Amino acid sequence: MPKRPMQPADLYRLRTLSDPAISPDASRVAWVQSQADEASDRVQSSIWVAPLDGSAPPTAFTEGPSDNTPRWSPDGRYLSYLSTPENGPAELRLAPLTGGVPRRLGSFQGAVSQPAWSPDSRRIVVVSPTGLAAAPGERSASERNAPRVVRGLAARFDNVGWFEGRRHLFVIEVPSGASRQITRGDFDNIDPSWSPDGTMIAFSSDRDRRRDDRQLRSDLYVVGSGGGHPRRVTSDRGRVVLPAFSPDGSTIAFVGHAGGEAWNHDARLFVVPADGSSEARPVAPATDRPILLVPWSPPPFQWLTDEALAVLVSDHGSTELRVSRLGESESRVVVGGDRQVDGLSVAGDGRSAVFTSAWPDTPSECYTTRLGAKGTVSPAGGAVKRVSRANDALLADVALGPVTRATVTAGDGTPVEYFMIRPPGKVTAPLPIHLDIHGGPHGAWPSGRFLSFHQSVAAAGYVVILPNPRGSSSYGQAFTQACTGDWGGADAGDILACVDDVIGRGIGDGRRQFVSGGSYGGFMTSWLAGHTRRFSAATAVAAVIEQGSMFGTSDIPGFVEFNFGLPWENPSEYEFRSPLTYATSITTPMLILHWEGDLRVPISQGERLYAELRRLGRSVEFVRYPAGSHVSRTPSQSIDWVRRLLEWNTRHDTGSAVGRRRGV
Repeated sequence: MPKRPMQPADLYRLRTLSDPAISPDASRVAWVQSQADEASDRVQSSIWVAPLDGSAPPTAFTEGPSDNTPRWSPDGRYLSYLSTPENGPAELRLAPLTGGVPRRLGSFQGAVSQPAWSPDSRRIVVVSPTGLAAAPGERSASERNAPRVVRGLAARFDNVGWFEGRRHLFVIEVPSGASRQITRGDFDNIDPSWSPDGTMIAFSSDRDRRRDDRQLRSDLYVVGSGGGHPRRVTSDRGRVVLPAFSPDGSTIAFVGHAGGEAWNHDARLFVVPADGSSEARPVAPATDRPILLVPWSPPPFQWLTDEALAVLVSDHGSTELRVSRLGESESRVVVGGDRQVDGLSVAGDGRSAVFTSAWPDTPSECYTTRLGAKGTVSPAGGAVKRVSRANDALLADVALGPVTRATVTAGDGTPVEYFMIRPPGKVTAPLPIHLDIHGGPHGAWPSGRFLSFHQSVAAAGYVVILPNPRGSSSYGQAFTQACTGDWGGADAGDILACVDDVIGRGIGDGRRQFVSGGSYGGFMTSWLAGHTRRFSAATAVAAVIEQGSMFGTSDIPGFVEFNFGLPWENPSEYEFRSPLTYATSITTPMLILHWEGDLRVPISQGERLYAELRRLGRSVEFVRYPAGSHVSRTPSQSIDWVRRLLEWNTRHDTGSAVGRRRGV
């Protein structure tokens, strides 16, 4: 039976794998498996386990609906994980591998996160907040209506909400569940990691007096596993996250940068002596590519020996598994090619590795590979073996459009890479064009997170263009910072050059061009609509529209200031870099999509654009989704987004039958 093209509702069948964890004896791997559930309209997750040698099919270890962060005890007796009950915060649960019912471990005021086992398997360190108000159902009327005193400019975060209390480290005894708090004070402490002898814990914290007004700044600290006064190891030069001791305990690796409060610095891997006797130094300093760093995700690296680390490095839109050796200037690729490795775990012997990865035409799965002895690249050359079969049923029914790369030279000679997704099967060019612009601006296409969206658009008959203009990550530090302070400048030219290249090659139809983008991509969508009339229709998703109000209402005001200065010192720049300034020039039909719970780009941004275009009598439609955030939405909302975009394009497409009937 022939396969059919992907439809938006296929999102319910797509499964995403993440956070793999290899067992201490390298015989099994656990991972988090997530899938959109239509009945509950939420993404549900559970823990799955499979033998590494493929001798048995993967099986569900937990039932969900919200389980994640599987962690094997070093002695192989337990698998711990986090589970979020229907009406409560995330809990730590302990499952004996010899059988028995998993049970909650410890009791905390708020959500538990970032669990890490001690080397002797007798303790687990976790992060949990203290100083929280009572649960809403336990508050009096006056307590529920009490005002919030905002403690600084960095007092909230998208998809998290307003910060309450402070996050601290707790050590839990296994199996009793008794716990003790080992950090204190008016600071947030995250990313705990044990020393090999179990006496010390490294963590990340910002303890500067300006901590409540700044973001992306932190230092490395070390504290005794029984508590005490933390010792600072780094010197407040930038950002430190996810520290990890070397096997001999003499060195600590971490991800971060030494760029102060810069928002455009690529994340790099550093090492520092555990005693703080010298400054941190970069690993593989000549590798001018960023380390994969996703907020609230597991470390993108792991020690192999005292001199070598496995690390996830992003390069030209891909994310590769590499090995970096201390003292060597370049990292070496173990697993590369057209894939985005987004999770990593290495066995205790440093030889077996498991990872999860995806690509826009290859849904997420879990794989295994072999590493060379003592942190060298294996003679097998990065050969991989698939462990999971999570998306086999979907791929048996659905054909995905192929993804290809291309490079165009911008007007000033800068090479700019873009990706194309064409409809599956044999198609006749030229095709209508749908340009989709990524957010950030320091992001990059492709992204497995958008597989369903991009494949559904391609399946509707479009060639989907995914450009990585200057400002995109994975092309080196100079390229990443090239759009800072120049939004709508050379980056806009790069994007249009990619579209022109597709048209010039006879693949895309220059008479049928459509554009969309989210966040910074929504800014660029609106900017292009105000500066060109080449697009038949545009869809702006959670778009930055007016920079002045972004400074005062976004959860990251420092990012706005970094790009454009202070609004009272540089008002003309704020006005110039705002798509709203050019609203009177917009004649492109605009579909505006926004989420009411968005703290990153508040919905007032979409409201401003809609109000002006509506008052000007332009073709505009405003869709408000309840709740959500800048980065999260329910499955039904994600499906509705794609369907509305496709209908909007068709409505304004003079080359389509619907558009012709409507007289567009």
